[in-house]
Amino acid sequence: MEVVPKDQPAKQGYLSLRPLEIATCDVLGHKAPPPLPDAVPRSPRAALENALLPALLKPPCVVAFSGGRDSSSVLALATDLARREGLPPPIALTRRWPRHPGTDESYWQELVMGALDIADWERIDYEETDVIGPSSTASLLRHGLLWPPLAHSWPAMFARARGGSFVNGEGGDEVFGARRCTPVLYALARWRHLRLNEAGAAAIALAPRAVRRREALRSFRGAGPWLRAEARAEYQRQLSEEKAAEPLPWARSLWWHLGWRSLEIGSTNLALLAAEEGAQLFQPLLDPVFVASLGRSAGPLGHRGRTNAMRSVFRGLLPDELLARTTKPDFTSAVFGTWTSDFVRRWDGTGVDTSLVDLEALRQAWQRPSPPAGTSLLVQQAWLSTVQRSPAPPGGAILRTKMDAER
Repeated sequence: MEVVPKDQPAKQGYLSLRPLEIATCDVLGHKAPPPLPDAVPRSPRAALENALLPALLKPPCVVAFSGGRDSSSVLALATDLARREGLPPPIALTRRWPRHPGTDESYWQELVMGALDIADWERIDYEETDVIGPSSTASLLRHGLLWPPLAHSWPAMFARARGGSFVNGEGGDEVFGARRCTPVLYALARWRHLRLNEAGAAAIALAPRAVRRREALRSFRGAGPWLRAEARAEYQRQLSEEKAAEPLPWARSLWWHLGWRSLEIGSTNLALLAAEEGAQLFQPLLDPVFVASLGRSAGPLGHRGRTNAMRSVFRGLLPDELLARTTKPDFTSAVFGTWTSDFVRRWDGTGVDTSLVDLEALRQAWQRPSPPAGTSLLVQQAWLSTVQRSPAPPGGAILRTKMDAER
């Protein structure tokens, strides 16, 4: 099935997307996770160190560091391990957007740097990381549509690790976040003071699959408002089926999560982009041995929330203020920036699959102050179609030349 423009095929090895996934920027589907490893360390921290060691043995070892809990934890453990093993220290590499205050994480970054006593910290400042901006278009033109859509802005980061390894904190939400069993654990812990909504969430988690599917469908009623009715109904149906399929026991749920197509496609595409820049990608939080060890580290209902799960692995490495952090930055203005705004304002309605997308609803979505992230691939798809119909200079200069001319 053709899923990218005919003259923009995904490069050999890169994993493409289905039409509905392009229309929603949401990779759908699940397959059997990999076989459980034979030997699993009792300590999740030891398992994670084993996953990090090959990266440290391949210097320069560059760690993508944002100041968030996941990247900070990976950086802290890599730094501690390098010091104990007498290896070259990892290099913390941070992207910053000074013109976009919502992206600022300097407080958390400085907190981590101070706690870890790291001197080798590199920062790259961007005006924006627009989905069709100058930082992305060369890769977009070369590879066509990829998921995640912001992967096209990563080659400059990967290049800093040329000849070595590049480490990120992808997977933290998946392995440390709430699972189907989490509401049940909360209910048991608070049974004497249980609130009605907490009791309801636990009851749904324990309900038969058909009930959970119906409740999930209710929660997804607003998903994909720019889709045509039939496509929107199919999208919501698939989301609810996937949510209802999650196993109840914590260890099984963690392992089941490794079967998401989103993880496979994202990991494969990022690894190939890194390899083109001469770097090897490591994503230790998605390492199967670590996930299996983490699954065995608690009871059948797991840890009581993300913070407790992270404390169980990283306690003593970082300030607890960071491990308990609940805030997240807002990258909307940096991702849907000047280039996207100019393009969608002049968009002629072509280049997207109109059997799936309601053009007027999509226009309305793009006119919002914060356009939905789920339309990112549609922006790129429409832009590629425009470029293909308009001769222009090669590479990233295409976008700049066209936009400057229109201004």
